[in-house]
Amino acid sequence: MTDAELAVELEALKAQVEKIGGETDALKTEITTLNQKVADLEAALAASGNVTPEVQTAFDALKTQVAVVDSKVEDITPPGKAAPPPKK
Repeated sequence: MTDAELAVELEALKAQVEKIGGETDALKTEITTLNQKVADLEAALAASGNVTPEVQTAFDALKTQVAVVDSKVEDITPPGKAAPPPKK
C-alpha cells in the first residue's frame, strides 16, 4: 500500500469514527430525554393517587425496558472527571 492509499484509508476511518461519535451523542441525548419522560410520567402517576394495576404493570414494564436500553450505551465521561461505576 502506498502512502497515498494509506492516507485515503486513514481519512475514511476518521470520517467513520466521527460519524459514530455523532450517532452516539444523539443516542445519549435521546436516552436522557426518554429517562426524563419516564420520571415525569412516574411523578404524574404518583400524584394521581388512583392508578389501576394494569396501568402500574404497563408503566413498570416500560420503565424496565428504558433501563435496559440505557444500560446498553455507556455513559460518556467528560475529560478530567472520574468515570461512573458500571451499570448493573
